[in-house]
Amino acid sequence: MQPTGTESANLKIPKVITSSLLWHRLRGKGHSAVLARGAIGAFVVEVIGAGLLLGLHVLLARLLGVAQYGIYVYAITWINIIAILCLLGFQTSLVRFVAEYKANQQWDLLNGILKRSSRIVLIFSLAVAATGAMIILAIKHRISIDQLLTYSLALVLLPLFALAWLREASLRALKHVVQSELLLRVIRPIILGAIVGAFFLIMAGPLRSYHVMAANLLTVAIVFAAGTFLLFRALPESSRQGQPTYAQRQWLSVSLPLLLVAGMRIILKRTDIVMLGMLRGSQDAGVYSAASRVSDLVVFGLMAVNSILAPMISELYHTGKIQELQRIIRRAARGIFAFTVTASILLAVCGKFVLSLFGTEFIIAFVPLLILLLGQTVNGLCGSVGLIMGMAGHQNEMGLIVTISAALNIIFNILLIPLFGLVGAALSTACAMALWNIAMLAYVQRRLGLNPTVLQKD
Repeated sequence: MQPTGTESANLKIPKVITSSLLWHRLRGKGHSAVLARGAIGAFVVEVIGAGLLLGLHVLLARLLGVAQYGIYVYAITWINIIAILCLLGFQTSLVRFVAEYKANQQWDLLNGILKRSSRIVLIFSLAVAATGAMIILAIKHRISIDQLLTYSLALVLLPLFALAWLREASLRALKHVVQSELLLRVIRPIILGAIVGAFFLIMAGPLRSYHVMAANLLTVAIVFAAGTFLLFRALPESSRQGQPTYAQRQWLSVSLPLLLVAGMRIILKRTDIVMLGMLRGSQDAGVYSAASRVSDLVVFGLMAVNSILAPMISELYHTGKIQELQRIIRRAARGIFAFTVTASILLAVCGKFVLSLFGTEFIIAFVPLLILLLGQTVNGLCGSVGLIMGMAGHQNEMGLIVTISAALNIIFNILLIPLFGLVGAALSTACAMALWNIAMLAYVQRRLGLNPTVLQKD
């Protein structure tokens, strides 16, 4: 029997209501709606940014060749490490304090931490760059002219890079997640690729590593200017008009332990590339870097969720809304789990093809890629453990866990790289990454009573 026109219309009503309800909830002002919007927006940006970054490095590897690409990767890896250290932990503490001050409408303190953190980071990064310049001058007879010019330009890049990251953290703290992600993850690779392409077309000779570093310097300057403008627009009017108040001792008491955590995380993440460059040469470091970058694709689902989850954890934890916090991190864990497992399987299947995009020389990094994917999977499945500890004020305990893991990572690399080369570097990083995630997961569950994994009941 065929339904009548009235019955057919009635059958469609639940679907329309459900779609409208979901859209209404997504546009709501509750924590779940904010998490969903922020995570979806950040995820889309992460996907686009990861694709652009991968494409950029494929382009650089093709245009530069393995040797010149290795010099550039080695230099930019060091600058990434030093820039995070120059942030002195403010890239994390800003998210915590700005979210707290905004929730409590403490505009004078919000204004103060934004101004003082920028000033401190600028002064410190300039001092580090000057020190680095003296070191380069001392060893200039031991390195090639390409390395000398690339490293020198990288030091000029350092202060701008650190301040650009600080702008990103400030926008994220104000829950302008998509804008913060767009700057460094989408706009930067687009501009850098365009400038490098222009250099390639107008230059008579081959492209060198220092040409790419010069293009990076110009790109980061543009990104920093855009970030400063967006931050000014994102600040509440009351914050812009009020007089700043400085609680520098409190900020540093939180930021410096987070600096230790950031430094140790860099050791965990980049020791393999640096030590390969030292023990096996820049060419091996460049080849391995391709596998490392591909494996990083697994966790940008985690990164997308964390970008909006960080200020929410700070706000809910410090206002005593623990049950709401558990509900939010449970929903976040489900999205992280689904993406991590799916991405790991896809990259394991297509790994050789993806590496071949960099060049045929990079396919030898396939086994290291598989090992790194396993470590990144453990990272994703443990959930936002480090973020929870940092936003809840347990940065000292987090620092101890990461420090021990970083020390083990160095030891593993020293022992395994001479024996197994690229595979040894991957084994060292994957084991250390798994150890610190599991240790933090145990701490969060036992001491904070929170479960950030997908293995939890509704």
